[in-house]
Amino acid sequence: MKIHLSELKDIDDIMALGARMHQESRFRIYPAHVDKSRASIEKLINNPLVGCVLLARNHAGIAVGMLAGYVVDYFFSDALVAQDSYFFVAPEYRGSSAALKLLIAFRRWAENRNAAELCINMSVDVDQERFNRFMTIWASETAVPTSRRR
Repeated sequence: MKIHLSELKDIDDIMALGARMHQESRFRIYPAHVDKSRASIEKLINNPLVGCVLLARNHAGIAVGMLAGYVVDYFFSDALVAQDSYFFVAPEYRGSSAALKLLIAFRRWAENRNAAELCINMSVDVDQERFNRFMTIWASETAVPTSRRR
């Protein structure tokens, strides 16, 4: 599994994964606005200091997962937080290294922007208990030492 920072040439792959994510999410009751989604992806890709779209590709080069996010300061502080916009791995690749590698890459990206905290949300229709267990294990294994926290 290879992870890379997306470029504009990756948008069609991201859009295809996004369509699958939308169908699996609690937001499927709302119509998808393709042009708005594309513009949002372009904005993240074109502003790498504050936004990113990471893409997971399998050994055949097929996009199987993505994690998009941004860095923003808290409204009450100058501390920065890295927040995901969306995090999705195709169902047939859940349990592979895709999710873990996307999270590691996002963490590195956030650290390079001096984010003090990562916030990852879940809104797709996946096994909540399994997701929580995965995130708990990942967080405990990759915790930022107290001396690095802001």
